[in-house]
Amino acid sequence: MQKKWLYLLILACCMTGGIWVACNSINYASASSHNMVSVCLFKAATGLPCPSCGSTKSVVDITRMHFADALYANPIGFIVAILLVILPFWIVADLATHKQSFYNFYNAAELIIRKRWVAISLILLVAANWAWNIYKYTS
Repeated sequence: MQKKWLYLLILACCMTGGIWVACNSINYASASSHNMVSVCLFKAATGLPCPSCGSTKSVVDITRMHFADALYANPIGFIVAILLVILPFWIVADLATHKQSFYNFYNAAELIIRKRWVAISLILLVAANWAWNIYKYTS
């Protein structure tokens, strides 16, 4: 992927994610997830949560410093929250300094993830998180 399109895509995703979290944070009235807006097509179609179900609630909990609730909602939320904060600053810094440190990092990370053992490990982590979501939401 070309650097400019990658940067544009990441910035658009971070902006959209930030707006989504802000909108849900405004509607967030209690520790339960019944006030959260759900757009999970997988859950709507199957009745089962997807691996990322609960990540919005998790990020909202992180912004409110409710870390235990965030971990329970979905551990992926911690990764999402970190990325929503760091990536826009990193990309803007690259653009301001005419460097491509994020682009280089992205390419190096892609090569690492393509290694079979790394890919399998990540898939197993997502599957474990998915099993946790299914257990948590169906019991």
